Amino acid sequence: MDHAILNTTYARFKFKLDELLKALATLAYEVNTPDLQRVIDDLRSNLNEPFLFVVVGEVKAGKSSFINALLGADICPVDAAPCTDVIQQIVYAPEKSQVSLNEHLRRVALPNEILKTIAIVDTPGTNTIIRHHQEITHKFIPNSDLVMFVFPAKNPHTLTSWELLDFVSEEWRRKVVFVLQQADLARPDELKVNIEKVKEYAIQRGISEPKVFCTSAEWEQNGQPERSGFTEMRRFIQETVTGGNPYRLKLESALATSGQAVKKISLSLNERQQQLARDAAMVENIKNRLSTGERQTNFEVASLIDRLVANYDRIRSEVVLEFEEGLSVLSLFKRSFASLFSKKESVKSWINELQQQFEKRLNTTFEDLANDGAQHFVNGIRQLLQGLIEDLNRIRNDQALSEEIFRRIGDQRREVLEDVRSKVSSLLKNDSFINSLKSDPGSIAPAAMGGGALAIIGAIIMTTTKLAFMDVTGGVLTGIGMLIAAGMLVFKRGKIKRDFRAGLEKGRRQFESELREKLTGKLRIIYEDIDRSFLGFYDFVEQEQKRLAPLEKTYGEIQQNLHTLSSEIRDGFHMT
Repeated sequence: MDHAILNTTYARFKFKLDELLKALATLAYEVNTPDLQRVIDDLRSNLNEPFLFVVVGEVKAGKSSFINALLGADICPVDAAPCTDVIQQIVYAPEKSQVSLNEHLRRVALPNEILKTIAIVDTPGTNTIIRHHQEITHKFIPNSDLVMFVFPAKNPHTLTSWELLDFVSEEWRRKVVFVLQQADLARPDELKVNIEKVKEYAIQRGISEPKVFCTSAEWEQNGQPERSGFTEMRRFIQETVTGGNPYRLKLESALATSGQAVKKISLSLNERQQQLARDAAMVENIKNRLSTGERQTNFEVASLIDRLVANYDRIRSEVVLEFEEGLSVLSLFKRSFASLFSKKESVKSWINELQQQFEKRLNTTFEDLANDGAQHFVNGIRQLLQGLIEDLNRIRNDQALSEEIFRRIGDQRREVLEDVRSKVSSLLKNDSFINSLKSDPGSIAPAAMGGGALAIIGAIIMTTTKLAFMDVTGGVLTGIGMLIAAGMLVFKRGKIKRDFRAGLEKGRRQFESELREKLTGKLRIIYEDIDRSFLGFYDFVEQEQKRLAPLEKTYGEIQQNLHTLSSEIRDGFHMT
């Protein structure tokens, strides 16, 4: 094979893969998956690195002897007692050195030629492996070419190693093989039983076709390769990891890991899309409930106005009848004669008394209707707000997202919903209603300004009624007083009656118009306040829609590019 051509082919595809991984890392950042972003960054770094083998095993499992025998070199010291409780990354360097990368990771450099091709990650054999499992499961295993779980051949039941496998994500378990080391210490029947037991444990953890090897470093070092099991294991590694075309295998391994990363991003995007769909449906539900509530309120306003106008008509008929009876010639003559002896019996006094009676009748007849109508408004709005709060409570802790996704975007969403819930809850307090209703204090009776929502709504009805009615009757009655002063009352009775009726009809129209305008205006302010309380949630949903759309587009492009590059690498190396 033309080595120069092969290196050129590898360099070309490595550049393309690096560009793809760069785009994938950016997408992982934008999707807010930092763990996945680190995996991709490490994958980019590892493109120029040797094959990476991760070896997991308990103390006394014979890991060091196994590694040395497998590689045919003294890479790991073989001690009677464990000498470290940190993870060791064993790599090539011209000179021997050790560097502590953090409290549980050490890089050991050795001038051994085999390490130019294969790097080793050797895990400690204590519970440190569990306490710091993320360093292994998130950093090394996703970027490894092979993960070897090493057990003592006589006892493969050690808990710590199996617990570590539980932490390994399912998509990375394809790289795992199992080794029963120190086979020279176990009887053939023990090996047979323990091989089946290892397969059973592995299947329980989602590895459908576990690969199990029995090895003996002792037999290998004593020149018995046919018994040691290392020949079979090396053949497996050559066929699946390092053999054939190592450049192609290195790229394919990176592509496989990239494919798993793309799947995880797809899962994240799908879950966020599902959450967005639920939130968008909730926005639509909120707006529909507010719209329905406002329509119901407007219906109640119209119904109340109809009742008030009907009551107005009844009072108007009574007033007209009483007024016209008071304008009869006999009544006017009696009042004129009586006024000679007492001013209280004068026509002017009668008019003043009539006006006071009108005002009293208005107060007594409209009060019940006003209070009843106000109670309906307030109760209806309270029920609406309470229902909205219950909806917010239900979706505030929506855990339909996976724990990882919820942890990333859930805090922001929960803060938004809590803020909205707080604002809506505050509207249930009378003070909030009062602030809305007091937006035009001049239209509300001063006595009601210190009261609650019920009193204020009632005051709107009462003051509107009184002002509209008294504007008309007061004007007409003032005109009557002027006629009295001119001595023309008897001769103008017909015109006075017509003007009085026309004035009351005008008052009716004015009353209905002003009442409708004031009530609907005040209640519209309340609904606007409620809707405004949800703006934070509306904005969150809108921004999430804007965030996800380009991410979905980028994901689709990366997925297509990954598929294309996989085909190009397969065909390119086949040609070489």
